[in-house]
Amino acid sequence: MKFTTKKFIAVALCSAVIACQGIYAAPVFAGNAEMIQEMQTSSIPAGNAYIPKGTALAVELTKELSSKKAKVGDAVPLKLVENLIVNDIVVIPAGTEVKGVVTESRKAGGFGRGGKLEISIVSVKTLNGVEIPLEYTKKQHGAGDGGAVAVAAAVTLVGGIFMKGKNVVLNEGLQFDAEVTNDTDLKVSLENLKEEMDASKPHGVSISIK
Repeated sequence: MKFTTKKFIAVALCSAVIACQGIYAAPVFAGNAEMIQEMQTSSIPAGNAYIPKGTALAVELTKELSSKKAKVGDAVPLKLVENLIVNDIVVIPAGTEVKGVVTESRKAGGFGRGGKLEISIVSVKTLNGVEIPLEYTKKQHGAGDGGAVAVAAAVTLVGGIFMKGKNVVLNEGLQFDAEVTNDTDLKVSLENLKEEMDASKPHGVSISIK
């Protein structure tokens, strides 16, 4: 096949156009892909207020908790230490009850066996009743009783039973961080956030009786 001058010029022009498209089109395509991915991964309606995943909240124990008395499933007495504020508007006031639960508990036993206590922080509610999922697990193991386990081998079984380990005690006022586990929609637009989070406005299940 023979190339004429006109065909050669036409081929050259097409190659130049394709090269230019390769240079300039790629960034546009990449940007579109990122935008599409962001739209697919975001579950928050456009314009709505939300609490971002990873937001750290300071939480405080309001009552002493001990492996001696705590049982699996018991509620853990917790409260929020500081206000959670979105766009200068308080959505969860300091002092709000935080839901927590005892997930594992074992009191100290004989032969110097220490107690064991595990708690999980579950969630906290906003002023408009939206439950914010939280995540934090604190494990504590009680200390043994100064080598009682080693000594037990040289004493009678009955004697060993009285060598008690120590229970785990979490003192009132203990503070630690919890993190929001997912982007959480506050079910209200940013425009109406202030009105919706009005602390004087009653929130909850509304029943109308005639």
